Amino acid sequence: MSKYDVFELVTYLRKCPETFFKPSDFFLEEGLNSIALVYDTYRLVSNDFLRNDFKIPSNLGTISDNHWRAIHISTWLLSHPDFINNPVIEDKLYNFWFVELQQACAYVKFNEWINDEERAEEMVRLLLYCCEILPYGENQDEAADKLSSLSSVERHKVLKQSYEAHERIMKIKREMEEQKAREAANTYGRE
Repeated sequence: MSKYDVFELVTYLRKCPETFFKPSDFFLEEGLNSIALVYDTYRLVSNDFLRNDFKIPSNLGTISDNHWRAIHISTWLLSHPDFINNPVIEDKLYNFWFVELQQACAYVKFNEWINDEERAEEMVRLLLYCCEILPYGENQDEAADKLSSLSSVERHKVLKQSYEAHERIMKIKREMEEQKAREAANTYGRE
């Protein structure tokens, strides 16, 4: 297949072994060693297996279990041949793992990245976006539009804005009804 073919990457992601679903060892003694997994993925991507200094956040204890599991799953995605020995993307992984994916994890449970076709595509597209890679056969506008249409963060923003707009409309209606009631009471009181 072509390099960075979204369909191929989604198919690969959805074949993620269940081992990657385990909690982090930050939460369960028998859990996956999340830091080792992240470091090994950095090494695989950069093709520098002797290196030990990779960018990770200092506040590892504040990362949720759901977020760690999503990171685990994404390391499987990064083991796809398209990403191996691709040092250009190494510096972009921090933003993917610890900024963008963290935001998405507020709305997506870790197993949805595998079980839900749209969430799987969202993870693939989010990774490609963070790594500044255009999916095969797409231009920048198409790729951005497709990511935006799948984005859990964007969907939540739209729902929140819609809810807030609805609340404003309801408040205005209540105020208008109260005003009508006061006017009716004033008219009735004068008669």
